[in-house]
Amino acid sequence: MGPNTAERLEQAVATLNDLIGLTRDSGLTDTTQFLAMAKLHLLMDLHGISDKEFRTLCDHLEGKGSKTRRLAPNRGATARNRREAEMRLTGRAWQCGSEGAPRGGRKRAGG
Repeated sequence: MGPNTAERLEQAVATLNDLIGLTRDSGLTDTTQFLAMAKLHLLMDLHGISDKEFRTLCDHLEGKGSKTRRLAPNRGATARNRREAEMRLTGRAWQCGSEGAPRGGRKRAGG
């Protein structure tokens, strides 16, 4: 990034700061948050901070640290799909009580 581009981006950050103050004073909280996110993203680009680095920082600030990341990787949709597949394989057995008697279901009409 050239010095001229960096200078213009810093001016954009200053403009965003002004707009954030204006919208906050006007009570436009959603717009204020949107502009703050835009400012954050611009600053990340300006300083060459990757999404991965930012997520690592957020995890650290939330107390998740790197040890937690290594012990419990992101399980996202994979874990859900695996669980749903297990439930599909067992049918309704997982809904039964400990004695194996089925729990009450929907009542059928006309019977």
